[in-house]
Amino acid sequence: MLRRLLPLALLMAAAPGPLRAQSGAAPLTDRERAVHLLSRFSCGVRAVDVERLLEIGADAWLDEQLAPGPLRPVELARRLEKLSSLRMSPQEVEELTYLELPIDATRADRIARDQRRQIPKRELLLSLALRSVESERQLEEVLCDFWRNHFNVSYTKGWPAHLWINDYERTVVRGHALGSFADMLWASAHHPAMLHYLDNALSRRPPSSAELKKIELRVREETGSKERGEEAAAIAAQRGLNENYARELLELHTLGVDRTYRQKDVVAVASALTGWGIADGEGGDLGFAFDPGRHIDEDQRFLGHVLRRDRGEGPGQGERVLEIIARHPDTAEFVATKLVRYFVDDRPPPGLVKEVARTFQKREGDIPAMVRTIVESEEFWRREHYQAKFKTPREFLDSALRVTRAEVETADAYHVALRSMGQPTYHCDDPTGWYDTADAWLDPGVLAKRWEVALQLAAGGLEGIRIPDSFYGGLEDGDSPLNWMQAMVREVLPGGASTRTLAMLHEVVREHGREGEAPDVRELGPRVLGLLLGSPEFQRQ
Repeated sequence: MLRRLLPLALLMAAAPGPLRAQSGAAPLTDRERAVHLLSRFSCGVRAVDVERLLEIGADAWLDEQLAPGPLRPVELARRLEKLSSLRMSPQEVEELTYLELPIDATRADRIARDQRRQIPKRELLLSLALRSVESERQLEEVLCDFWRNHFNVSYTKGWPAHLWINDYERTVVRGHALGSFADMLWASAHHPAMLHYLDNALSRRPPSSAELKKIELRVREETGSKERGEEAAAIAAQRGLNENYARELLELHTLGVDRTYRQKDVVAVASALTGWGIADGEGGDLGFAFDPGRHIDEDQRFLGHVLRRDRGEGPGQGERVLEIIARHPDTAEFVATKLVRYFVDDRPPPGLVKEVARTFQKREGDIPAMVRTIVESEEFWRREHYQAKFKTPREFLDSALRVTRAEVETADAYHVALRSMGQPTYHCDDPTGWYDTADAWLDPGVLAKRWEVALQLAAGGLEGIRIPDSFYGGLEDGDSPLNWMQAMVREVLPGGASTRTLAMLHEVVREHGREGEAPDVRELGPRVLGLLLGSPEFQRQ
């Protein structure tokens, strides 16, 4: 039955647009407002959360979320405590994962080394799944996902990215998600994960003619070959200024693409950031390091500002750049646009963008203040924005795990599922990060994978992830299977199901039941759940 319904379900899920309400439609009901707020600011809308929000009100809920206390539930805190690499410094991660192999190392030795290197990543991915599903700090998790994507770094950069990403998640993303944009920008710019990912650790002042001649003579003396000396000098001449991080810092992190700055400003920023790199590990240090010998120690002009030379004293020129762009009006507008697009609509309402940008400038990039501006605006609550966003693969999977109260033991299947749907966490090679608009995720192939994941989860086919039997409830004597089905709908789709989805569910329940007998919930439950998770309503938020 489910196989026969697959094409229809995919077509329905692929077209969220028709449900968009027209401007000026009736205001959202109280229940719809609760569903709307939770759909944008939590990892999954559970029926129990809707009831609590209706009880305490949106303002009280937002206050709780923006000023969270101890991590709850307690069991979640205990499980995270056991994931020791989450709290390790890069130096400690290196000690954990380093395994020197002998010359005659076997295939088994290499497998053991590679598995050891995977420990920090596996623990990080497990922690993110656990927090999304179980944590009461739901707004914090959603904001972490937003900023993790905004200041993207990736394991795909290759060895030794794994040394720094756990620390990056803890100190940059999670450390500032409820703080200020300027502080997060500063932290990301100084972090080895970013300097490695966007190649700034390789950027240096071009060697002078005298230095190139010195290299040529040294190699010639060592090898006795004039040709090798000239070749070494030619290679050295190619090493120099790397504009990669400077460009992405302006385009993706702050001012936006093709805004105030010009190519000469990119060069000025890249020059100001020369010498920003990673400590060589001597004494166990693998953190940020400034090397004055690699720095272009000259005055620079950036957006009309004169960046005075450092005279070898430190990274002051680069830090001055961060101060300028953190306060720039274009940064306020760029960040506001991304926040409004993420939390409100793929087509950000210009008026709300301006309000959030004003808050950014007035409150110096205070992130909770910008969130409040969005939630307290009339624009956020317009019916035309209700269920108008399409879930990304991670939002889909996290919400499916959360509404089913799934028990996550390992993250392997979680990561494999995200990879199959095209959005593995901390594995986006493109500095832009993953896109958060519907058109990026409406590819039929990706939607087919989403349907497969829904069926696998419902059938218990994701290893290390289990939906408890209690989720499915049960049928007491005399209970109607249709009443049970409707209870399942309320649990998975608190915002309600369409007539078409209900018709499919009714057909499944009727086909499953035997003459004069109530259906077996243990067999029927996964089939109904698969349809609910694959329904177009569940794809929207």
